[in-house]
Amino acid sequence: MRAYHIIAALAASSAVALPADAIAPGVAVGASQFTIGIQGFVPVICRANLDASVIAPTTGVTQLGSLREFCNAPNGYRVVADYSPALASAKLFVDGKLVQLQKDGATEISRSNRAAIDMHTLALEMPKGVQSGALSFRIEAN
Repeated sequence: MRAYHIIAALAASSAVALPADAIAPGVAVGASQFTIGIQGFVPVICRANLDASVIAPTTGVTQLGSLREFCNAPNGYRVVADYSPALASAKLFVDGKLVQLQKDGATEISRSNRAAIDMHTLALEMPKGVQSGALSFRIEAN
């Protein structure tokens, strides 16, 4: 005795009887589980943006605005301040905390060990006798 299964096609109005072994090789009829594999690739994107691009230096502490960080690197990232030699003795404040600028012109100001979105308020106290300087920020994925 041979087993038959009824298969209904969406476009057809009538049912067709076929033997079970004619349906599809390797597909178990009546199976209640199946697996679908989905694979994708997401590029690593990291950004560090400061609100203002040009700020007039003033006596005392100058507010630089907000530094917005975004990085989807799974192992995290770091944000580095790059500055001209004239600013090496300036004081940089990140969220109100002093970050001592290094003499080599680059100082890490923020770090994360995972993907993150963050924001920091920045302020700069210029050294005496310095009228200008360049300050920029870069973000590096780990």
